[in-house]
Order: sequence, then structure tokens, then C-alpha cells
Amino acid sequence: MHPVQVHPSSISAAVRLSAVLIALAGAAAALAQPADAPVYRCGNSYSAKPCPGATVVDAADPRSAAQQRDARQASQRDAALARQMTADRQAAERQARPLPAANVGPVAAARAPAAAASKPHSSHAKKKRASGTKPPAAKKAPKAP
Repeated sequence: MHPVQVHPSSISAAVRLSAVLIALAGAAAALAQPADAPVYRCGNSYSAKPCPGATVVDAADPRSAAQQRDARQASQRDAALARQMTADRQAAERQARPLPAANVGPVAAARAPAAAASKPHSSHAKKKRASGTKPPAAKKAPKAP
């Protein structure tokens, strides 16, 4: 049997989806507070504890009992799916072969001197000027009128 290789982008997509599903399940659980608990508005935030100048907000759930049950079941299914996806991802990671390491050593640098040593020498070597001679003068461009 050949080991399973998992592409890194598919793992990260599964992790992101799992995180989203878990966050949704957590948010649903956090919102499930007693129906008769008052909710206070304090400025631009809401709290279960009153603050100076707080106003009580009607936060009753307008959904029917059947709708609430369906939402709870959907949240539980999502949480179970997230757990299963996590287990699948972890199993795939355990079975995946590690990729070989990239060449990060001085191998490329060691080749450069060897390549330079084997390079043919140029037959056009610079000639030395005789002492006391001036280099040839560069031609000047004509002046614009």
C-alpha cells in the first residue's frame, strides 16, 4: 500500500472549515441562555449585567420550538462533522510522506569557483602602456549653435 500524499492547500482548507464550524457551534451555544435573562444595552455594547444608564433590550427568540430544535440539531451535526474532518486530517498527516529538504547548503556557492576555474582564458588581455605615454584622447562632441 502506498502512503497517501496530501496537498498542503487541501489540509489548510479543511482546517479553516473546521475552525469556522467550531466557531459557529460555539456561538450558538453562547447564545443559548435562559429566555427570561434580561439583556442590557450599555452604549454600543450588550451585556447580561447592567451598567449605569443601561436600557433593557427585548432579546426574546422569535423562533418556534421546532425551529429552535432544528437549529440545535444542525449545530450538533456541524460540530460532529468538524470533529470527523479533524480526525481525517490528522490521519492523513500521519500517513503523508515528508517532502525532501530543499538544497539550502553551500553547494551552489562551491560550484561557482569550480566553474570559474574551468572557464577558458580570454586571448584579449589588456596591454600595458609604455611609461610616459598618454592614453588616446576621447573625441569631443561638437558644440550646439
